[in-house]
Amino acid sequence: MPRVSKARPRWRTAVRGVLLAFLAFILLFPPLYSLAVSEERGAPFSLPMPEPGDYRVLVADWGYHTAIVVEQPRGWALGPPREERAPFLEYAWGDRRYYMESDFRPYAVFATMVLPTDSVLYLDGRSDPAPLGRARSVHQRTVDAATLRTLLQELERSFRRNADGARLEPYPPVRGYRGRFYPAYGRYLWARDCNWWTVERLAAAGLARSPAGVVLSGQVPGRLQGFRRGEVPAN
Repeated sequence: MPRVSKARPRWRTAVRGVLLAFLAFILLFPPLYSLAVSEERGAPFSLPMPEPGDYRVLVADWGYHTAIVVEQPRGWALGPPREERAPFLEYAWGDRRYYMESDFRPYAVFATMVLPTDSVLYLDGRSDPAPLGRARSVHQRTVDAATLRTLLQELERSFRRNADGARLEPYPPVRGYRGRFYPAYGRYLWARDCNWWTVERLAAAGLARSPAGVVLSGQVPGRLQGFRRGEVPAN
């Protein structure tokens, strides 16, 4: 009878074990890290109370990530350079290498998804929210002045700031983006990604339920409170 080698089955078993351990690390480390390590946040940030009235808040799903768009009170200047007083402000958060630098090399994508990595905050000023109609979906509602103030304070806490409380300078303009990217608080990984961040910021203002378990942009609408889906009319 021919001699049967047992080396190959052992080799296969070893490879299978390594792959299973690697998969377990990918699936288990990010949520365990999120449970063990609190979200990194800037110091509480105070803004004046806006004038009484109704203000629009919108959540746009751009296909894989979401953004929060808020109506800026008249006379305020929270927008990026040259758009400080824009009527509407778009805030979005994400991994620095993948989101801002468009680094899609395999090791960079792996680090983005699995390891806690540096983040950026994207800020864009808009004259009106009509261009959001190009998003996969848009949900909107109105809020009072106090709720708007709370939401903006939560969003502004994601900017890294200097000793005087001013935002750190934005990164140089990035091709393909109208707005500007800023150094941000928070470590990015798949269990605490951009869509989780969107829901967490809205929840802090009473506009969404818990972000626990949110990973995909399609999960965000189900956590919103008081929003309705629809077309975005121009002012």
